[in-house]
Amino acid sequence: MTRKIIAMLLMFTGIVVLSYPTLAEEYYDYQQQKLVQEWQQSLQSIHNGDDDVLPAEEEPVAAVQPAEAANQETVAAASETEKKELPDFKSYPNMEGILMIDKIDLVLPILQGATDKNMKTTVASIEHTGKAGEIGNYAIAGHRNRTYGRNFNRLDEIQTGDKIEVDDGERVYNYTVTEKLIVKPEEVWVLEGNGSDKEITLVTCHPMENPTHRLIVKGKIIRE
Repeated sequence: MTRKIIAMLLMFTGIVVLSYPTLAEEYYDYQQQKLVQEWQQSLQSIHNGDDDVLPAEEEPVAAVQPAEAANQETVAAASETEKKELPDFKSYPNMEGILMIDKIDLVLPILQGATDKNMKTTVASIEHTGKAGEIGNYAIAGHRNRTYGRNFNRLDEIQTGDKIEVDDGERVYNYTVTEKLIVKPEEVWVLEGNGSDKEITLVTCHPMENPTHRLIVKGKIIRE
């Protein structure tokens, strides 16, 4: 009886050992497919945000952007103090940083998770991408409203060499724009990191009306 049990255990162990590589491959394939699907859903959810209505308790976010003015002249007249007015981390429990782009007068809180609710309020990080200042690709998504200066409305003005800053509450990370491109929503490779650089990727819809593609701005930390 004991010999039979031992023989069965040895047989079972042998099957597990032989099957492990295949089972591991299937598991990792499943995880990769799941990640791709989640990223595709995130990119599909990015659209023109003109129909979004901000909840009353989240209205202070609008004050962060002096570019809320109706035209470019009003925006140009905004004071430097207003441009640099930073949101309070305590006001948003799921806030993970502040995105700042001087060229387009953008100062916005970054919320965690590119959900419809978060993106109605401001820009948000895409789950399962990198973190600010770390090796990897920190991806941030935002709506592109028609209102001048609203969210990522002016993102297409960004050019190679421009600066992007992220303040995580402890330090400010400075990124240099390295690339701007237009992709289809299913092209999730733009969210992948190269494994060696500290990257950032900003994502919004394109064109403004009836968007079919995504505008991508990529950057990386050149020097600490």
